[in-house]
Amino acid sequence: MKKALFMTLLLTVTGMTAQDIAVNGRITDENGEAVEYATIGVPGTAYGTLSGIDGCFSLTLPQECRDTLVASHVSYGDTKIPSIVYMNGGDTLTVTMHSRQLGELVVYNGKRKKGKLMGKGMRVPGAATSWSMGSLGCEVGSIIEVEQTFEVDEIRFRTLHNTIEHARLSVNIYSMDESNGIFSNILHRPIYIDIPAENEKREHTTAPNERVFLAPGSYFVAVKLVDGKSDSLRNKNILFPLYLKSSYIRKGAADTLEKIPVNLGLQITGDFYKEHTHRKVPEIY
Repeated sequence: MKKALFMTLLLTVTGMTAQDIAVNGRITDENGEAVEYATIGVPGTAYGTLSGIDGCFSLTLPQECRDTLVASHVSYGDTKIPSIVYMNGGDTLTVTMHSRQLGELVVYNGKRKKGKLMGKGMRVPGAATSWSMGSLGCEVGSIIEVEQTFEVDEIRFRTLHNTIEHARLSVNIYSMDESNGIFSNILHRPIYIDIPAENEKREHTTAPNERVFLAPGSYFVAVKLVDGKSDSLRNKNILFPLYLKSSYIRKGAADTLEKIPVNLGLQITGDFYKEHTHRKVPEIY
């Protein structure tokens, strides 16, 4: 079954200097409702940002930039904005885009065993990493190799404290084509988790809003900060404990990863399918 979805991008360019290009806009769906936490940026670069809960965004690009911008969201297809559009100051552009045509979802049944697909590694005593609102949109996660079909059940991680009000993280699972560095988010609905403001340690558990099966292959599983409120005059942050296991950072709209020797302790539990049958069913949002 396929279902047509639409995304409308209202884009305005409000000012330029000799040094940069300021792009401001708002992303909505076909009903004029805001599309929250969409990524807007130049693919393959660190130039990127997120739309807010109201769909609005602001992005600064170098003056020499002539690349096409791409707006993307888990629940929608991509929208391309050519440079001639975002450099044409004073105009307001409305772009309507159909979602991708949904294929068939493969559902697995059969013998399975509970297990952990991704472990946190060894805790580094006293080590921690701090995320502020300046970390918005930056993804940190690990590459995992799936050898047996796996169904994701829960995703867990810990924080040491949080002083950012209304902090919200998203968890994303990308399939990876390592031959050309392409990331494809396999989720159809975002996974969000709200982090309460408190000065205590807390374990956070979340789960997909849909059945998620990982066939054998390579995946990038990552967490990013997508929202929060912080007084710029005060140092507010989310503090994560660090674990000794390699991880990767992806910034902006980049399709490249920067390797680091520690991670945030992200864990994924679920079911391994040792012997299974599968059937195809229509994908429905």
